[in-house]
This record gives sequence, structure tokens and C-alpha cells, in this order.
Amino acid sequence: MKTWPAVAAVLESPDASFALQPVDLGPLASGEVLVRVLASGVCGTDTEARELTPTPSVLGHEGVGIVEELGPDVTGVAPGDLVVMSYPSCGACAGCLRGTRWLCEHNWSLSFDGKRGDGSQPVHRDGVPISSAYFQQSSFSTRAVVPARSLVLAPSDIPLPVLAALPCGVLTGVGAVLNVLKVAPGDSLSVIGTGAVGLAAIMAAKILGATTIVAIDVHPGRLELSRQLGATLAISAAEQDVPEAILQQFPEGIRAVLDTTGRQSSWSDAVAYLQRGGDFAFVTTPEPVETYGFPPFPLFLKCGSLHTVLLGGANAQDTLTTLFEWYRQGEFPVDDIVRTYAFEDIEIAFAQSAAGETIKPVLLMP
Repeated sequence: MKTWPAVAAVLESPDASFALQPVDLGPLASGEVLVRVLASGVCGTDTEARELTPTPSVLGHEGVGIVEELGPDVTGVAPGDLVVMSYPSCGACAGCLRGTRWLCEHNWSLSFDGKRGDGSQPVHRDGVPISSAYFQQSSFSTRAVVPARSLVLAPSDIPLPVLAALPCGVLTGVGAVLNVLKVAPGDSLSVIGTGAVGLAAIMAAKILGATTIVAIDVHPGRLELSRQLGATLAISAAEQDVPEAILQQFPEGIRAVLDTTGRQSSWSDAVAYLQRGGDFAFVTTPEPVETYGFPPFPLFLKCGSLHTVLLGGANAQDTLTTLFEWYRQGEFPVDDIVRTYAFEDIEIAFAQSAAGETIKPVLLMP
């Protein structure tokens, strides 16, 4: 059975540093593709996965690369194709069969269990399988084994760092306003937290014609960048009472609110300035995850709607294709939030992201 060598960033334990080590990948199962990884985004989910995915592990879930080999029964891609690796799906559950792969019943296990759906692991170190198939790609490696149904053909005229920034965080932010909140011309939107997800949402809202876009954060630099990318009002949660600041300018409140922080105080604030009949969407929950952490009556009184956003509620093929076109047209300047790092500087990328110095790190493979 054929296998392929690679160099992967192996995480030995949840509190360890990444170490670049030689590994072997394969053999390919039915429907799988071998991809030579050229770049991979670094996402906050990768930090959370330290505790969620068994170790030793190979993480990474925003890969871009060139198809090298096809396993049995693969259609839709060919060797030499440039592809973006998107989120996993089983292809057989009710959510997948009706074309809503972000609702795949097995999304969580396929993302975080560190193995294929059949329990096997595609990455071996010294002949021993290790936790891999993270998001069914484990793209912190020079090669990755990926199901063909997770791949989206990518245009060659878009820079690799931009392509690697899109598959998860940016897709989530854009999908939240496009597919879940359904922001329309003349609409109002508030975005709490201006990291990659929040800034993607702001850029998308501007393209979709929202006339009021409020950015909320505690980092002055990110608030300034949010203005450059489309926010019409930027509020420092460290210096102002957020509901008061918003209601002073918009007494009826904001129609659509997106929280990217998972802070309980942000949820309470959001409900306070949500417009009657408005929509509040969130991409992560407050701690502890067992409770919502805010009184539901104000939301009930306003006839507001609460929306979970998972993977942007997005069909990756459709939404990523839209992002490709927006970028080509100069409307979606993802370059402004991306900083690139050599693969061997993966620890620096994570540290600078955690410190707020970098919004969207992207690793470039050798």
C-alpha cells in the first residue's frame, strides 16, 4: 500500500509547542485525495483543538494546495488542480443529502476526533498512527489526505495567503451576514469582536449594502481597521457603555447583531440594543457552555430571534466562489488582515495571534 512522506507540525500534548517532524501519509481511502500543501491559515479553533483533539496530533484546517494523487472513486478534481480544503462532511446523512453539508450530523466528530469516519488515521509517525484527519485534512503539514468532497477548486490568480485565509473564519463571518442574518441594502448591523470573523462580516455587510455597520472591540488598532474596511461607527467596549453609545445614535436599535466573542456581557449588551423583531447571531457560546448566561425575557419581549452560526451556514463551493469574485473585483480586501509566516515559525504565528498582534496568520509551506 502506497504512502507518502511529509513534514508535519506535531503537537505532543495540549500544553506543548508544535514540533516539525517527519511523518508518512496514506494509503488513500475511497474518495480521498493527496494534496501537497502550499499554505494553511491559522484559526482560533486550532487553539481550542489543543484540548479537544487527542494528542499527539496534527492540526490545521484551512489548507490550500495542489492535488497530487487520487484515491479510488474520486471525481471532480484531477492531479495538478489548485484547491482550497474546506470543512468536513460525511456525505451520507440527511443534512449532507439535502445539500446542507454544514449541518452534517457527524461534523463535530469528523472535525475533532482525530480520525476518519471509520476510525482510522491517515498520518503515521515512526510507523505508528497518530491523531490526524483533523477537520479531515490536518493541513499543518507539507502534505494532507483530504476527502474530495471537502475540496473547492481555486483560481490561480488569487494569492495563496488570501486563499488560505478563507476556508473557516472568513467563511463563517461572511456566511453569518449573507446566509444567516441576511443583511440587505439599507440594513443595520453590529459586529462584536473584530478579529478575522468579525472583520470578514464587516466587509461582507458593506458589499451587501448595509448603511449602518457598528464595530465593537477593545483593541484601538482593530477598531481603526474596521473603519477602513467598512464600519460606519467604531465603539471601544473598554471606554464606553456599548448599549448607551448605540442607542444614543440609533434609538430604535440595530436590526442584526453578530457576536464573535462568546462573552456573556456582550450577549447582554446585544439584547439591550437589538431592534424589535431583530436578529442576534453568534459563532461561539459563553462559558460555561451549559447555560446561556443572559436573561431571555428581554429577547422575548422584543420578539427577537437567536441564531446559531456554524461554518457560516454556507455551502463552501458557493460561498467561496462568491468570495473569489468579490476579491477579484477589489471589494473584499482580505490582504489587509493577513500576515504570513514560514512554516517553521508556527509558534510565532500562534503567539502573535493570541496577543492580538496578527489578525489572520497564514503559514507558507516550504
